[in-house]
Amino acid sequence: MNRARWEDYRIPLDLIVEILKKLPAKSLVRFKSVSKEWSTIISSRRDFIESIVTRSLAHPPHKVPLFILYHCVPEAFFTVSSSFSQSTKHAVSLRRSDSIDPSYDCYSRSFEYIYARGLICCYSLVCHLVTIYNPTTRQSVHLPVMEPPVPRFREQRTHCYFGYDPVMNQYKVLYFIAYYTANKQSIYVFTLGGSQSWRKLQGFAEKLLPEGVGLCVDGIIYYVATLRVEEKGKKRCETVLLSFDIRSERFDHVCAPESMLRVVLSIGIAVNHLGKLGFIGRNRIGTSLWVLENAEKQECSKITLGLLDADPLEMLQNGQSGFSGVTPAGEIFVTDEWRFYSQKLKPAYVYYYDMKQNSFRRLEIQGTSPEDIKNPEDDLVCVFPIHAHVENTMCL
Repeated sequence: MNRARWEDYRIPLDLIVEILKKLPAKSLVRFKSVSKEWSTIISSRRDFIESIVTRSLAHPPHKVPLFILYHCVPEAFFTVSSSFSQSTKHAVSLRRSDSIDPSYDCYSRSFEYIYARGLICCYSLVCHLVTIYNPTTRQSVHLPVMEPPVPRFREQRTHCYFGYDPVMNQYKVLYFIAYYTANKQSIYVFTLGGSQSWRKLQGFAEKLLPEGVGLCVDGIIYYVATLRVEEKGKKRCETVLLSFDIRSERFDHVCAPESMLRVVLSIGIAVNHLGKLGFIGRNRIGTSLWVLENAEKQECSKITLGLLDADPLEMLQNGQSGFSGVTPAGEIFVTDEWRFYSQKLKPAYVYYYDMKQNSFRRLEIQGTSPEDIKNPEDDLVCVFPIHAHVENTMCL
């Protein structure tokens, strides 16, 4: 009897793909080294990556949120983990700017983070440094540096927005370089997996300068901008709500009600509330959540938060605590962002407010007690929670 050929025992490719789809993400990352074909399937094939993301959405791998833990002493880097222990985490080094002195206080505190569908965008407000990181694959990439930054913080600031378009399956970085003294700006866009270069956008009102953190909802990036006008010798700023369509790269004005814009002026924190654009606002009466129900009809809903005595939202109102956002379940969460461990005697917590039950709970971030820190006199740390993290095996 003839010996069967090896080819007769080869597993069909479509069956291999189905088997790989059932494996944990950590195993998939290791199996990329099996062959070039497997690596392409795991990190570049759209239907495969979509299946991993969909599985992660249906069965979240983390019962507790992930935390971006930023350190700027002695060098700038960040880690991503569900706990604070540094023993098993992958540290992502942040590139230094040749134009900014690292000892400059604003530089050390200038980094912001944006999360979008499994990827993290880290950027600096004072220098043109942008890093994209995939926590699933532990791959990071530094985007090309654009025009040289101005070393004086008050004259120039950068604003970065990051989002995902589900139709074209594209991640894009929207980048503003605002020259406040000249009242103008330059706008760039970078497509992950594209030409690996920045493209400058033209034809948009350059005097609408961005303010604060933006938010991506269903392929649309929303952000707040100000227009500086002068009337009868007096200068004032008008607040507008703008949108950027990731697919068409088109800017539009969002017709938000005046009552909602006043909320934007008060604190300017955009949140994704159950798939809709919302803003957390505060006044002397209390704290409210405004949700844009219909932009064309200028319809919005208001949820008044029933505050308790000495709750975290009061700390937010008094500027004592940082605000993070809203979980997919609709809970507002607050965290103590910047921590000098020489001054903090308690662990770091994330506080959750259930709007339906009018109740609070808190989650201690493991490893943030002062006794867990080796050099508390030198360690400056910033904590950013990520809720509903999804695993994503795409290659950057």
